[in-house]
Amino acid sequence: MKQAGLKPHLGIFFIAAVLFPSIILSVIAIRSLSREEAFIEKRMHDTLLAEVTHVSSVVAAELNTIEKELNSNTAHLNRDNPEDFLKAWEKQNNLVEVPFLVSGTGEIIYPSYETNPSAAEKTFLDWNRQFFRGEVKIPVYENIAVAYKDEIVKDDNRNYYSDKSERRKSPEVNYSLSQESANIVGEQYQSQQAINSWEQNLPIRQKIYDQAKQTGKSIVMRQVQIEGKSEKDAVLPQKESMFVSEPLSFNQILSKSNSGIIPRSINENLKLIFWRKTEGGRVVGCVINQAALKDRIVGLLPQIYSSARIITVLDENGKPLILPKGVGSRNWQRPFVAKEISSILPHWEAVAYLANPGMVKIEAGAVTFIMWALIMILFISISTGGFLVLKSLRSEMALARQKTTFVANVSHELKTPLTSIKMFAEMLKERRVADEAKKEKYLDLMVSETDRLARLINNVLDFSRMEQGRKQYVLKKENIIVLCRELIEGQRLRLENNGFVVNFITDSNEVMAEIDAEAIKQALINLLSNAEKYSDGGKSIDLEITHDASRVYIQVKDKGKGVPAADVQKIFKEFYRCDDSLTARVKGTGLGLTIASRIARDHSGDIVYKAREGGGSVFTLILPVKAGS
Repeated sequence: MKQAGLKPHLGIFFIAAVLFPSIILSVIAIRSLSREEAFIEKRMHDTLLAEVTHVSSVVAAELNTIEKELNSNTAHLNRDNPEDFLKAWEKQNNLVEVPFLVSGTGEIIYPSYETNPSAAEKTFLDWNRQFFRGEVKIPVYENIAVAYKDEIVKDDNRNYYSDKSERRKSPEVNYSLSQESANIVGEQYQSQQAINSWEQNLPIRQKIYDQAKQTGKSIVMRQVQIEGKSEKDAVLPQKESMFVSEPLSFNQILSKSNSGIIPRSINENLKLIFWRKTEGGRVVGCVINQAALKDRIVGLLPQIYSSARIITVLDENGKPLILPKGVGSRNWQRPFVAKEISSILPHWEAVAYLANPGMVKIEAGAVTFIMWALIMILFISISTGGFLVLKSLRSEMALARQKTTFVANVSHELKTPLTSIKMFAEMLKERRVADEAKKEKYLDLMVSETDRLARLINNVLDFSRMEQGRKQYVLKKENIIVLCRELIEGQRLRLENNGFVVNFITDSNEVMAEIDAEAIKQALINLLSNAEKYSDGGKSIDLEITHDASRVYIQVKDKGKGVPAADVQKIFKEFYRCDDSLTARVKGTGLGLTIASRIARDHSGDIVYKAREGGGSVFTLILPVKAGS
């Protein structure tokens, strides 16, 4: 029976609903793989940026703490004996390297060249005498975003809202606070808003840089270069610092505040000078001890090394304050992430490095490999699943068509012998046939048609029992040669009457096997019936038996038209017929070979087909034999 072909619109539906979407999803996934390295790098960058931002904030807060601490130390300066006070202060506080006292006119009262100064004090006097007098100016640093916060917030609000009537509002202030405290909260919020906008908005940043340059301020350049980042990236840090410098004299600095810390570069080393106004216009202060300052900062750092990253702080020369043991040399001025700390520590930065510089590529490669594997598995699964669904659908459609054709063929097969039997029975009943020879012939035909009808019904019933697993066999030790000889002799008269030459060939008189005799007979009858139906001109059927030590081979040979090569793999399938149309010359249900094959397999044997030389078919029933037979 030919299988039903799949309708074209089902194939189109499969492509449109299954294959095409899976291809689109695969393409999208593959395109996303090209951005996987950038995505992983961005994720690592964001994670490490949060860490270095925290470190930067902690260090900046510590600088404020140090300033408050030094302010507190100098709050009660002994006016009568300031030198003793300053010496005691230096001994008690390890942050104090060179304490000093400056008069209202800018003259350094302590230390002095007359008091046999130490090397550090002499250096201090050499570098700062003119500065305190107001004769020279030094660069003073400030956060550009805070300095220009009003302009930045104004531009940011203008760009943030499409509705010009709406403006970003400051946070609600708790009016239970004093007005001064409320103003501080508002200032802090505005300053932070300005810093965020400056960092994230390149046009605003460039505009503020230009304004600073026009007012005579200099843009400080950073000493680090962010690894793998484009300077055109508006969100990430640039080579330009967020600090600007302006040359100011000491008097100008004093006019802006009552105390502070001045960063000053001496011989490419950063020195921090703490100062505080006291009574009488004098200024007391100290040079902050660099080693003590670094120790305090290092004590604030989190665990600096993990399997993923290294976090530390770079000084003004781009050298790490501390490094974990065993870390090899690298270009410390090319961190993965960096964050500037404070205008008090220009060029100092909190930085993070990948523990393994190739980590991004390694992780991206691993993720890419996994994604490729998942994409291929997904694509293959969808394609295979869709194909199996289509194949199953095709099989179901073919089976439905086969069953429909089977019902029609069975009906036709049942009707034909019944019609013949009825016709001959009526003729004999009505005594319309006087010739005894014709009566005998009609009776033989009725018996033949009855046998044909019985075989058809038995095939259908046996197939049903096999499908339901209810077919039972009564196995007994039988002589295959005797069984086959009796079978062929029982069919010989009918076959010879139909013009067939029947031959029985065997190489032995006894081959014993454990079989269900009736089932094997039915299988052989189906093979003989198949040979009879498909034999045209060459009406010859041979039943040949051979055997070896373990198997017996029962061959049914005919000289018919044979089986087309395209149908050889399908002839044992249920309902399959090479020509299943109702107008086919050879009638049948497509169950004969199926039942014969099932019976053979149930006996631990098989049935195989091969084309016969010179034309025709050879079906071989193979059965196991009893040892020693």
